[in-house]
Amino acid sequence: MTVLYLASFIGGLLLAVRIMTHGVERAREDHPTGDRSFRLSTPVLVSFTMLFGSLGYVLSRRGVAQSVAAPTAALLGIAGSIVVARLVKRWWAVVPEHDVDDERYVLQGQLARVTKSIGPDVDGEVAFEFGGDHKRLRARGAIGGAIAADTDVVIERVEADVAYVEAWSDVEKRL
Repeated sequence: MTVLYLASFIGGLLLAVRIMTHGVERAREDHPTGDRSFRLSTPVLVSFTMLFGSLGYVLSRRGVAQSVAAPTAALLGIAGSIVVARLVKRWWAVVPEHDVDDERYVLQGQLARVTKSIGPDVDGEVAFEFGGDHKRLRARGAIGGAIAADTDVVIERVEADVAYVEAWSDVEKRL
């Protein structure tokens, strides 16, 4: 039985290393984001195998009968796994405050086409597809120059519903 406990503990350690290298944030197709079940997830399996293996080994080395040690280790492993599942579910629901996207740069790099000419002191208009929707925004040149209608441009930022754009040909030269 000692071999089973050690194999369980070592298997749990190997799965823990896999979590550290690959992560656990893979969304499943059948669960919408935020409503994820962690009943049989890798973190829960790691917690069970490590708790079962370590507690079973300690109990068997202390002279506790196997008929008591194995069920005790299994029950404590299940209890620990339930705690881990709840902790991981809470962690999954946390929305980071420091990673909030700056609204000005959400469309940065978006390709668009000038529909009304942009002058040095005159706003024009650009049209583009974003998220399956056709959108139009007032536009100014990011560098301040004039851009003719039907020119492909790249959006640099959007401030107060005005897109600051640069001609794609200029951007392409830098690439």
